[in-house]
Amino acid sequence: GYRISITMASKSNTCLLYSSLMKVNTVAEQSYIYYSGFSGEEGDSQASGAYILRPNGTFQIKAEEEAPLTVMKGPLLDEFHQQLTSWIHQITRIYKSKEHAEVEFMVGPIPIDDGIGKEIVTQITTTMKTNGTFYTDSNGRDFLRRIRDYRQDWDLEINQPIAGNYYPLNLGIYMEDGNTELSVLVDRAVGGSSIKDGQIEIMLHRRLVHDDSRGVGEALNETVCIHNDCKGLMVKGKFF
Repeated sequence: GYRISITMASKSNTCLLYSSLMKVNTVAEQSYIYYSGFSGEEGDSQASGAYILRPNGTFQIKAEEEAPLTVMKGPLLDEFHQQLTSWIHQITRIYKSKEHAEVEFMVGPIPIDDGIGKEIVTQITTTMKTNGTFYTDSNGRDFLRRIRDYRQDWDLEINQPIAGNYYPLNLGIYMEDGNTELSVLVDRAVGGSSIKDGQIEIMLHRRLVHDDSRGVGEALNETVCIHNDCKGLMVKGKFF
């Protein structure tokens, strides 16, 4: 039998995680959001760009219609396919022999027809009481404790509550309370944080329309052109 099971709600992104090894049930909700990139106007010249994360609002990415859920079952694993929007597709895999779930995402091209850059994030939200504390790896080695809006060595002035709490992830991120630990491992270097208690987020893709004045001299807006039809990049990856 399976060592981990997921019970998914067909009309939402809420699921029930169960580990047969640890005998733990956890309700989790996965969602996608985007941070709109700051334009560097309105009396402040610092824009979001390749080097600068400067959100100008947080927006939920909602399914364009009721997201169809396709289930494929096999002798080694089960797959759940979801087309959330025309540019976000996700496959969740449960292997009979493994203690974790595998999520494969395909994001892009990020739409910027409205002239607004977007930084795409997936969030996993639980009811865990984490008291502002989470852990990220240090260059793929030991995990370091992070406390939201806090620095041990100096009094932190909060000017950027999102960017100021983001950390590079080379291996992963986790949070815990007295009873439960939730870990997310990544397959590449990304940014991640826990902006709210009981929640982990990782940044999957970015497409911005302004230069951040850090030496590149262009916006983070890479495209692929075929017969003069230029579209933004699509990324494909996994987290566990």
